[in-house]
Amino acid sequence: MASWLAVAAQCFALSQAFAAPEDDYRRGMSAYHRGDVATAMSVLRGPANAGHAPSQSLLAFILDRGDFAEEAAKLYTQAAAQGDAEALAALGNFYLTGRGVAKDEKRALEHFSKAAEGGHELAMQVLADAHIRGSMGLDREPRDFARAQSDLKRAADIGHLPAAEALERAYRQGGFGLQADAAQAERWRARVAEIREQRARAASKARP
Repeated sequence: MASWLAVAAQCFALSQAFAAPEDDYRRGMSAYHRGDVATAMSVLRGPANAGHAPSQSLLAFILDRGDFAEEAAKLYTQAAAQGDAEALAALGNFYLTGRGVAKDEKRALEHFSKAAEGGHELAMQVLADAHIRGSMGLDREPRDFARAQSDLKRAADIGHLPAAEALERAYRQGGFGLQADAAQAERWRARVAEIREQRARAASKARP
């Protein structure tokens, strides 16, 4: 019985240890949304130092807005190493602009790609734009058409208009390794129209 109680106590202690960083993260997030940045940073320091990725990412965001880019980059790097999508996308932007780290378009592309794989919608849009414009070094290396198609379709599926338009053009005229296909072009024309209609409805609702 005593042995079972000891094991139960250890399990409880472990559960509390894992719960505490998440609790502090929520407290820090709440403080930040209230505009109490000092409290948010104070609360987030503990879980960030303990390796809690969401806390590292949020603290990095706050530090970056306060123009502490190098410290923010270190925290984003720690969170990104754990697969945190927000941190991966933010670090991708840092490498793209040279903010807090040495500018490196290849590493920017890598980080945005990992963020997109983690479901980060803005990263999906950034990748789609990069393929359309040939940015982030994509114009200086052999085109990976399968990757371009995947990135464009993923962005179009979440409502990124330029990606849907690019796919419609590619299926009408050829491009991104795709052959002209009237049926597919019509499918993406319909998706373009759908996205535009969704945007118009959203804009109408937003008007006073």
